[in-house]
Amino acid sequence: RDLLEGRGPLPPVDAKTLAPTGLRSFVVHEEPRMVAVPQFLSPEECRHLCDLAEGGWIRSLVGKFADPAAGQTDTVATTEAQTRTSSSCPLRPAQTTIVQRIEQRLAQLAKLPIETLERLVVVRYEPGQEFTVHHDGKFRPITIFLYLNELPDNCGGDTFFPHLGFSFVPRTGCAVMWPNAQPDGKEDSRMVHAGRPPTEGVKFGVNCFFNVDTKRLVTSPSMNMAAAECHRVEVARLQDQLVWMDEGAPSVRRRTFTFNTEAQIRAVPYFLSAEEVDRLRSDADQTSNGGSEPGFQGATVVLKTFPFEDPSVDAIEARLIDWNEFAPENLGQLKLVHGNTQMGLGNRGCGQRCASICLSEQVEVHFPHLGILVAMRSGDLVEWPNAWFQEEAGSDKVTVEDVRTSHVHLSDCLMLDVSFHDKSVRPLNAS
Repeated sequence: RDLLEGRGPLPPVDAKTLAPTGLRSFVVHEEPRMVAVPQFLSPEECRHLCDLAEGGWIRSLVGKFADPAAGQTDTVATTEAQTRTSSSCPLRPAQTTIVQRIEQRLAQLAKLPIETLERLVVVRYEPGQEFTVHHDGKFRPITIFLYLNELPDNCGGDTFFPHLGFSFVPRTGCAVMWPNAQPDGKEDSRMVHAGRPPTEGVKFGVNCFFNVDTKRLVTSPSMNMAAAECHRVEVARLQDQLVWMDEGAPSVRRRTFTFNTEAQIRAVPYFLSAEEVDRLRSDADQTSNGGSEPGFQGATVVLKTFPFEDPSVDAIEARLIDWNEFAPENLGQLKLVHGNTQMGLGNRGCGQRCASICLSEQVEVHFPHLGILVAMRSGDLVEWPNAWFQEEAGSDKVTVEDVRTSHVHLSDCLMLDVSFHDKSVRPLNAS
């Protein structure tokens, strides 16, 4: 607010794309150079990022050199610490078209290759939670922090730079950019800062780190087939190919079918019983506000996020854990959603592999970059990988984000979304 006083209005937000039509940057400190952008994100983009993180929160971690005594100053391990008590949710690269355009905007602001941008990490600070004075690391030439909401006046939650005497108060959509290294590559100790605790309200933001190494590789789809041209698979009919034994219906694993696509899609007919589907539909009907309307028309809408150890879904969670190869603690919170009806606005999920279970009578799910159309009925499950292979990038191997699994629902539908993460996301006492 201080920066904008007497400087006229900011560029408007485009009514169609809901993105800022322009950016106004303010240099708030010359040496080291710190830049603030009051409207880097639109309110709709802020809300979109918060929606993507819902259900994927984990305890925030801090980086520590693996063995400083042995001179290992480039190998960083992460661990929990009392110095950082917030929650975090790493998004996937290009998780939606909105995320992708924000990543491109960040690279333009930083004037660095987008390939060096680490996964965006949404952070949440509840009252009393903080990240004490710390440095982001010389291996990250640039940090950009995005504020996704505002707090009541004089309620803390600011980002404080003690050596420079600056304090940035959270303002919706604002970005603050600073360097972490000096021109010779040495750590700039002046850039230590703290995320101070809110006293009222919950603060949401995004850590955006640019690394010295390549961190972001994304596939480029080679096909984009119309739904009418795709190979159509009816999930419920797949079960007809099984031979049922005298002891009863085949197990979930025996009823799992893998599609012959390069990014392998898996399907399970009738993963949920009719009774389970009815109960989840009832949960959706009882959602008090029916789910908030999306800022982006046709985007996924979260109706309800089930807490861990919720008895209404514990049997479903146990079945998912038994079926998939991931560790039990890597299963994220289940979410009731209205599926996306616009391509690029669907949530592929924050997990390494994700799944969706149909709760409507039927729906067709179009994977245009894989050339398949999946016809689902109530209880059917379809699963896709977001990241499943690596490529060489300099001296390291980098996990490649496979956006070919992006998909769209061809009609309004109710779905149960599932994420299998590459790290633990469940409390230790949760099943």
